[in-house]
Amino acid sequence: FFFVVRTVSSMPGNTEMIAVCVAAGVVLVTGLVWYLRQNKPKSTFLNKESKEKKKVQLVERTQISHDTVQFRFALESPDQVLGLPCGNHFKLYCPNPKGSVEGQWNGKEDHEASAEEIERKYTPVTGDDTPGHVDLVIKVYKSGAVDRFPDGGKMSQYMGNLKVGDTMTISGPWGIINYIGGGVFKYGSSKVLECKHIGMMAGGTGLTPMLQIVQAVLDDKSDKTSLSLVYANQTEDDILCREQLEALQSAHPDQFKLWYTVDRPKEGWKYDAGHITADMIQAHLPGPGPDTLVLMCGPPPMVKYACKENLTKLGYASSSMLAF
Repeated sequence: FFFVVRTVSSMPGNTEMIAVCVAAGVVLVTGLVWYLRQNKPKSTFLNKESKEKKKVQLVERTQISHDTVQFRFALESPDQVLGLPCGNHFKLYCPNPKGSVEGQWNGKEDHEASAEEIERKYTPVTGDDTPGHVDLVIKVYKSGAVDRFPDGGKMSQYMGNLKVGDTMTISGPWGIINYIGGGVFKYGSSKVLECKHIGMMAGGTGLTPMLQIVQAVLDDKSDKTSLSLVYANQTEDDILCREQLEALQSAHPDQFKLWYTVDRPKEGWKYDAGHITADMIQAHLPGPGPDTLVLMCGPPPMVKYACKENLTKLGYASSSMLAF
């Protein structure tokens, strides 16, 4: 470029040509800098090799409902991403509280009673397309709120007491399910599963890995995989991220099907009531076949009885069932 300018500048009457060359050079250099910045590998917060424990600071908390809070934790820099593959989760750690009855938690033997620290698995509602922070939606189970659970939730109560500026310990990524895109999943260390239709059944906070995959599919215009979600909760008020789910369904009505069921419906409720049944699966999820995979996440009894047993009755192959 500078050779061209010098050559042109040595010719008489070429002032305009010099200006054009300089302007072109500026555009070229600016474009090159932009391209390099855009294609520079992003710094990731989580270390997938060592899975070392790190600290994150709470920078914002938003009360979504009477018992649900969205937490925003800052990463190390504004342009850093979490580094969590789609379908994976991370672990959070906190001190182990003591139950109201020594050696017990919520009326049952506390198998963590001797531990100084406990860990819980979570999937965020933000992905690596959101740099600088990670958002987590948590339902806080307070002691005494439900008779059956006098001690409440260990981790959720700890998080419920967090204030902006507090820190938590995190590690990851963890998990054996990774959605690569285009209907392709990596399962475990080497197994690859492909599908055209993804059925999903979630209970309570088990929604979050489903939401992560739904967002990944719908954000990729080239991904034509169909999505169907049956989401179960105790009550209508317990439905997490409802506005977000329904906005996604409204924007992609032909690709994303959404259905709810609650144990205690209010008058006028237009969806199903009760636990997930074989009839619900038949009505709202893709049928069994080589092009279908079904994802499940929720309380273990729900996954075992409401999901897997009903899927088996309906002819789904066990190899098509993936539980988080």
